[in-house]
Amino acid sequence: MITAQPVLEVHRLDGFSLWPAAFPEEPYVLLPLGADLTPAEVGAVVACLADAHAEASEAGEEPPVGTEAAPAPTPDRDPAGSFLRGLLAGGGDLHLAGGVRITDTATGAVVEPGCCHGLQEWGTWREFAAGFDSCSGWFGHSPTPEARLVGDTVRLTADTDFAASPVIELSVPELHRLLDGVEDRLQAFLALVRDWAAREVPAHAAPLCAALAAALVPPPRENPWSAGVRGR
Repeated sequence: MITAQPVLEVHRLDGFSLWPAAFPEEPYVLLPLGADLTPAEVGAVVACLADAHAEASEAGEEPPVGTEAAPAPTPDRDPAGSFLRGLLAGGGDLHLAGGVRITDTATGAVVEPGCCHGLQEWGTWREFAAGFDSCSGWFGHSPTPEARLVGDTVRLTADTDFAASPVIELSVPELHRLLDGVEDRLQAFLALVRDWAAREVPAHAAPLCAALAAALVPPPRENPWSAGVRGR
């Protein structure tokens, strides 16, 4: 059986206390997104994304030599809002480290997104499945996965830097089905975020959900021109 999951990189945030969050024990983990996340896992996802988009703070900088010391900062009346500021201001430029993980449970082969790839780029898979020429999509490096069409077969290589890399093969219709499942899981995740944000950060719920939806809501499922070409 071949499965596909949207995965997002989460990491430890020692001393975090703004809301309940279940951070991983390991420094970095690719967490599958979907309807089965606990509220604490959603809290960890939001915290990690906010941390990754944190704006550089000038509060702790030392004043230049010979200048008067800056006045003491006033207490932060909205620490959650301050922490979320970079994430909320990201607009369409959010980078959500991760991507799509495809697994062949029969052989154990796994195609993971590589370093520097982002889940916000997962529409590249849609372009490939819709018939764009071999996609030449970039799915990251170390590992460096690749998707190619070989006749009517989709050939997924886990890491093109290694000759003995695991390979997963499937049909184009099956890839479409898997990507539909990825979209469903992302929509379910966004629904969890809406519920979580309404409870934990109600003052920032609307912009937070809008920012994540803008990054994760995918393009149309089918490119009509490409579909017509495939059907000839």
